[in-house]
Amino acid sequence: MINSVNALPSFASIMFRAALKRDNHAQFPPTFDRLPHKSFLFTAANLAHFSKAKIERFHSVTHWQGTFLHPCYLHVVSFPLHMMLMLEKEFPFSLLGLVHIHNEITQYRPIRANEGCVFHCYFKDMKAHPKGVVFSIATDVRVNEELCWSSVSTNLYRDATLSAPEGKAQGASPNAQDECPQDECHYTGQKQESWYLGENVGRKYAQASGDFNPIHLTRVTAKLFGFKQAIAHGMWSKSRCLSAIEQAAPEIFEQSFNTQVQFIKPAMLPSNVQFTMCENSAETTQQNLATRRAFSLTSKAKHGANSSPHLSGELIAF
Repeated sequence: MINSVNALPSFASIMFRAALKRDNHAQFPPTFDRLPHKSFLFTAANLAHFSKAKIERFHSVTHWQGTFLHPCYLHVVSFPLHMMLMLEKEFPFSLLGLVHIHNEITQYRPIRANEGCVFHCYFKDMKAHPKGVVFSIATDVRVNEELCWSSVSTNLYRDATLSAPEGKAQGASPNAQDECPQDECHYTGQKQESWYLGENVGRKYAQASGDFNPIHLTRVTAKLFGFKQAIAHGMWSKSRCLSAIEQAAPEIFEQSFNTQVQFIKPAMLPSNVQFTMCENSAETTQQNLATRRAFSLTSKAKHGANSSPHLSGELIAF
């Protein structure tokens, strides 16, 4: 069932409802074969008119210099629709404590800020996981009925009573959120940058994205949810990494590409992190050369300790 949405709800109203939602295991499908069939459709006749100030703030806080929209900005627009899906009565889980562990974006063609977009968000799948259950929400964005962008965001609901034994999970490997992408391709041309993440990064990104989750805002609000410090938004980290790749190879973002990341450990605010990018070309299934870039974000090691990984990902332009 597709439901059209005339206006996106405010994040404050969504967070209030999210705080009240409780687990409803009576709705849980024991065979992991279904999620609510409802989906949401939202039309932004002109993204720039819809949220010009937010677009500018988003591009500023993520250091984007590209001609077209940052590919992660469309995730920001669709995020309230994701929340609306999870707030449906038929959705079996509480929203508090969900962990965003993976994000995939496919750009079929770049989108300009003045284009009209139709967003369609829906549940994709649910799978057993050694730490609980993972489920995915998909988003398709069309311009004049042409599919231009799509994404899949995967979240982990932690519950030992629902988890699958290691080795029998239907999907990611037991420690998938802790692994770097493996590939037979040999990456070359390494590039590294050091970034300082100020304590206000979370608040700046919240103003641009509308995601005012307290764990990202201040040390005080983060402590209420068990964190010693505020932590950076995972999608800010991905967005910032893609901006760094764009500055090195802007032509990639003017064509089709796919990019996936695993979110591993949160980046504390403030902190110093290191961005690493490697590149190579590899054969696609059509025997055409595709440019690949593997990238990661880690915290610098202190006193001889191992570095702490925050995300690892890959971008393939085709």
